[in-house]
Amino acid sequence: MILETRTLKTHLDWMEEGTALFAEGLSLLDPDDHDRPSQLGGWSVAQLIAHVNSNARALLNLTVWARTGFETPMYPSDDRRAQDIEKGSKQPLGVLIEDYFLSSREFLEGITSLPLEKLDYRVKSARGRDIPVSEAVWIRIREVWIHAVDLGVGIEFSRFPNELQEALLDDVVLSFAVRNDPPRIELIANDASKAWRTSESADATKVEGGQSEILAWLLGRSSGQGLRCGTPDGRLPTLPPWL
Repeated sequence: MILETRTLKTHLDWMEEGTALFAEGLSLLDPDDHDRPSQLGGWSVAQLIAHVNSNARALLNLTVWARTGFETPMYPSDDRRAQDIEKGSKQPLGVLIEDYFLSSREFLEGITSLPLEKLDYRVKSARGRDIPVSEAVWIRIREVWIHAVDLGVGIEFSRFPNELQEALLDDVVLSFAVRNDPPRIELIANDASKAWRTSESADATKVEGGQSEILAWLLGRSSGQGLRCGTPDGRLPTLPPWL
């Protein structure tokens, strides 16, 4: 996601709204939810919160990198990242929630205190992509909004602002389209002003429905309820994992 199409202010507004939405989800948790499975496969609620907290501090590292010029990766290694999340998830739910507010504030202060000329400073994402440090805001947007749904407390993709849903669809579709063997689908949202294609193939399968329903399906958070598919049997194509 690049800032040419949307201003940094818009992204910061979305990030703060998403931070508040995730906090709303946290407020609906009971202490007994600590070890309950989240809606992110294989992750408990505590592991999910620990992951979101770890992400904020990892993105804070990128602002340090941009500020100092000294390479400060998001995570020392994949193993260390997993260990930190597991260690964090052993904390009581109340401690995890307190740390959510602290880590979110730390990242917000880190990115907003960068001089304007530093926002284009090139850093690397956790997956090794070369990005401007300003893109850390978009990474955080995805993190808090999508994982608010994953908390499993009744927050749905339909809560997301329409423009944010469209931006997420742009991002997810692009991530599929650049793969060596992308799924061949055309997505038609009946409540949006545009359509999306993951492939230019002439035999792309048409999938139609509401924008939030399409987004939930693409992100692997839904089996595609409410979507219509242009295959003879009406079955939706099988998608690879988004990330």
